[in-house]
Amino acid sequence: MTVQYIAEIGNNHNGDISLAKKMVDAAVKAKADFVKFQVYNVDKFVTKRNIYYDEFIFEKLNFDEFRALKRYTDSKKGKFLATPFDEDSLNLLDEMGLKKIKIASGDMNNWQLLERAVMLNMELMISVGGATLDEIDQTVDFLNKKKGKFSILHCISKYPAEFSDLNLRFIKSIKDRYSVPIGFSDHSKGIEASLGAIALDAEIIEKHFTTDSSLPGGDNEMSVLPEEFNRLVIEGNHILESLGTGNRIVSNGEKEIREVIRRKIYAKNNINAGDILKSDDIILLRPDSYNAGLDSNHYPNILGKRLKLNIKKGDLLTMDMING
Repeated sequence: MTVQYIAEIGNNHNGDISLAKKMVDAAVKAKADFVKFQVYNVDKFVTKRNIYYDEFIFEKLNFDEFRALKRYTDSKKGKFLATPFDEDSLNLLDEMGLKKIKIASGDMNNWQLLERAVMLNMELMISVGGATLDEIDQTVDFLNKKKGKFSILHCISKYPAEFSDLNLRFIKSIKDRYSVPIGFSDHSKGIEASLGAIALDAEIIEKHFTTDSSLPGGDNEMSVLPEEFNRLVIEGNHILESLGTGNRIVSNGEKEIREVIRRKIYAKNNINAGDILKSDDIILLRPDSYNAGLDSNHYPNILGKRLKLNIKKGDLLTMDMING
C-alpha cells in the first residue's frame, strides 16, 4: 500500500496567482503528491444572497489563470489537482487534461456533477463530510451503477474540526464496507490526526496547506505550513513502512538478539554423576554460548532426571549429560 498526500491550497491564495505559484513551489518542495485548488464559476456555485458570496468573489481565480497555474505546476514537476464546483469548472479541468479530480463534501450527492465527471472518464476522490452512512451508500450505489472509478475520503465538515469529533475509526468501518480506496480529508489542526489515519490504513491524505497561516481568507488559519506538511509525508511514510503485513515474522535482527537474551540452563552447584536434578541445582542465565546448551523452556522436562557425568558449578547443561 502507498499513501497519496494532497496539499489542499484551495482558495488560500486569495485570488492572487503570484501567491498561488509560490504555494505550488512550497507544496512541491514539501513532497506533496498533488497540489490542489478549488475551481468555480461563482454564479453557478452559490446564490448572491449566500453569506460567503463576496468572499468567493474575492478569492477566485479566473479560468485563464487556472490554465496558467496548471502549466506552472507541470513545469515544477508537481501534479495539479482541483475540486470543480460546477459543470463549467468540470469542463475546464477536462480541457486541461485532468483524469483525477476531487469532489467536495457538499457535492457528494450532486448526481448531475458526478454523472458528468464519470462520463468524462475521470477518477473521483469524494469527501463525505456531514453525510450519514445511508447517504454514503447512496453515492456508492450511484457511482457503481454508472461504472465510475472513485475513492472515499472520511471527513468532518468543520473548520477547524475538533479532535474529539474526528472519529478516525470510521476509516476502518468504510474500508470494510466498500471495495474502493479510502482516505481522510483532515480539517483538524496539526498533523496528528492524519498520521493516525495512516495507521488506520488511509490511502489518501488531504491536508489544507499554506505558506503563511496569518494570511486572511481561505482556510489559511487552520492550514499547515510547508515544514509541517513535509513532516507529515516523512512520518506518514515511516508509519506506513512500520505497519507490515499483519503476520508475525521474526526478523533477522530479532533472531540475533533472541540468541543473546534467551536464557540457557546452567549448573548452580557441583553435581555428581547419578544425582537426580533438582530445581536448586539449576540456574537460568543469559548465555555466553549461543548455539549450544538447553533453552530455559527445557527446565520442567529435566527435573527429576539423573545425570550421566559429573558437572561443575557454572557448566552449561546439554541433553547428552542427562539420562532420558
